[in-house]
Amino acid sequence: MSYNGFFIRDYVGESISGSNSSNWTNSPDIICTGPVPLPDPRVVSDVNHYKQGLPQANSQTPLTNNWVYLRGLNPQSGPLKTTLYLYYVDTSIVLWPQNWKTAGIVVAGNQQNWQTFDAPADTDNDGIAGTITPFGWTPPRQGIHYCLVAWAENGADQLTPPDLASIGSVSDMAKFIVSHPNVGWKNTVEVDASQPTLQGVASVIGAPDGGQMIVGLQCVNIPTDGYIQFSVPGPDQDNTIYFPKTQVAKPNYGQTFLVNYPPGYETSLSWTYYKGPTEVPDGANIIPFVGEWGSSNEFIEHAREVAPGHLIEAHHHGTPQEFLANGDAFAVSSKATRTIMLIGSVPFRLTHK
Repeated sequence: MSYNGFFIRDYVGESISGSNSSNWTNSPDIICTGPVPLPDPRVVSDVNHYKQGLPQANSQTPLTNNWVYLRGLNPQSGPLKTTLYLYYVDTSIVLWPQNWKTAGIVVAGNQQNWQTFDAPADTDNDGIAGTITPFGWTPPRQGIHYCLVAWAENGADQLTPPDLASIGSVSDMAKFIVSHPNVGWKNTVEVDASQPTLQGVASVIGAPDGGQMIVGLQCVNIPTDGYIQFSVPGPDQDNTIYFPKTQVAKPNYGQTFLVNYPPGYETSLSWTYYKGPTEVPDGANIIPFVGEWGSSNEFIEHAREVAPGHLIEAHHHGTPQEFLANGDAFAVSSKATRTIMLIGSVPFRLTHK
C-alpha cells in the first residue's frame, strides 16, 4: 500500500503495509465507551493497548451523550499534523457516504465533528496518537445500532470537510473504498455465543441507481459441526435469496448470490447459526456482506494492491433461481471459490461474556 498518511486500522494486527483479514468494518481505533468516559484517556495512545486493540469498547446508549475516542498511527519519520473527522450512520451492510451524519456530535461542548493534532514521528511512541478530549455523540433514536466512521484528513487544507459526494452504484462505492485508505469503520454487533442457536439481522440498502450486486454471508472461524441458514427477501421471486440450513463446510466459509435490485431498494439479511458439539470460539464472526468483482481481472488485481483486506474467497451460486436449480447446497458450497471485493459488511462478533 502506498498510503503514507495518518493510518486508522480496520482490525487488530493490521499494518499500513498489508492486510490479511476480511473483517474490515471492525476498527479498534474507534472507541465508544458509552456515557462513561475513560478514567485515563492516555491509554488510547499507549503502545501496548494499541497493539492489543484495547480498550475494546463499542457501547452505545441512545438519546444521551456517549464518549468516542479516535486514534491512529503516523508512518512518517517526522511529526504529522492530521485532522480526524467523526461520522455516524444507521447500520447497514453498505454504508453509502451520502447517508453519513454529524448532528449531535460535539467537542468540548461545541458543535463540531473534527479534531486536529500533531502525531509524533514513527520513532516516538511508534507514531501512535489519539484524542485526549473525546467526541461527545448523542445517538438520536432508540432501538438503532449505528456505525461510526473516522476519516483522517491529511495535507494542507484539513479544515475543509471531506466531500461526501452522492454515490449511486456498487462499482462507484468500490472505487470510493479503494481510493480512501484514510477511513476507518466500526460496524460491529456483538452476539451472545452461549446460546444453542444464534441469530442476527442486517439491513441491506441497495444502490440509489439500482442494478446488480453480490449479497452473501461469510463465516470466520466457525466450527464445521454447526449449521448455517440465511435469507434475503427480494423485490420479486427471481431476486429472493434463501440458503437452507446447511452444514458449515469450512471454518472460513462464504456464500454469495447475484441479485438485481431497483433503485433504492431496501431489505435485510437474516441469518441463523445452529451450534454443534464444538463450542464457538470467542471472537468468531458471522458477517453479512455486499461485494463486487468488477468487469475485468484488472479490478481485482488493483484491489489486491491497494485494499487487500477487502478481498475474500467465497462460493458463488449465481442468481437465487440458479441456486435453486442446483439443489444440493452443501455440495455446491464445497466447490471452488471466487475472489470478491467487499464494499460493505456487518460483522456479528460472537462472544462469551
